[in-house]
Amino acid sequence: MGERMMRKGFTIVELLIVIVVIAILAAITIVAYTGIQERARFSAMRSDIASINKAIQLYYADNGSYPITPNTTACNGNWCGWDQVTGDAFIPGLSPEYIATIPQLPTANASSDTYLYRSPSGTDYKLIRLLQGGLSASESAAFSDLMTTTCSSGINTTRWGYWSSSASQCW
Repeated sequence: MGERMMRKGFTIVELLIVIVVIAILAAITIVAYTGIQERARFSAMRSDIASINKAIQLYYADNGSYPITPNTTACNGNWCGWDQVTGDAFIPGLSPEYIATIPQLPTANASSDTYLYRSPSGTDYKLIRLLQGGLSASESAAFSDLMTTTCSSGINTTRWGYWSSSASQCW
């Protein structure tokens, strides 16, 4: 029995090293996955509002004016927002001829997460996306080419979208 017995199995140190390596790889994977989800969400938002804008441009090409904001209790000839009640009717005349349906939003609250559209006379328009709580720094960077940045004080630059002219940019 003077010989050393051969041990089978792993030491605690070896097991701890393997656990630490697995934890590091899991953390890297989770961070990467979160970034991918965020980029996908930004891409979907940009695509949705671009589809609406394209439909507005097609309407203009056919009619010579932009869809006029309806003078209803909900809109008062001013901003009119999408919600699950108004649905596609918040921009009159677009659906279904120019766009099958306005891309859906996850909330029914037209004051916190919505598309807003304004065109009082049909000569200019502004289409924006309003997000509850505004945009984070990373979201602002992702939408930098769609943001209102040159307007006078009082304009919320966290709302982003499209507009037809410099006059409608600061509505």
